[in-house]
Amino acid sequence: MIIDEVAFIKEAREIKNRKERIAFIYDKACEILDSQFKGINVCGFLNNKCYSQQCNKYTNGCCRKCIYQSNNGCITNNLTCKLFYCGEVTKRYKVLEFKDLKILKLLSLRQRIILKHDYFSSREEVLRDLYIGSLFIFVIRLIFRYRKNII
Repeated sequence: MIIDEVAFIKEAREIKNRKERIAFIYDKACEILDSQFKGINVCGFLNNKCYSQQCNKYTNGCCRKCIYQSNNGCITNNLTCKLFYCGEVTKRYKVLEFKDLKILKLLSLRQRIILKHDYFSSREEVLRDLYIGSLFIFVIRLIFRYRKNII
């Protein structure tokens, strides 16, 4: 399935409500990433172990420490996590990177910085961080989230 990102950009620019526009951009970027590997086991999971974990005791790949990980995969829709690929995956596949998603250029520089570093968060938390758009508040919230995940 080929997605027309230009049509998404045009549609996003017509949305006047800032919160709705940010959510639209975020959701469409997730949709673009999901369509890239639809029906492909990109991480090579076999018995809950990815390519990198086939020879060690860990399971669930990069997501093993995430609180949103379940037996059926991720229960949230995090764009930052979707953009992360380990070295094994990048050797095997041509993956989309942050810079390849043109629709993200509609976000401010601060919002893109926040988006690049908002791992292991729910969709709602990421959208809240993007809406606030403050790097200082983002760092405080990020530290709080990581401490909560550790406990």
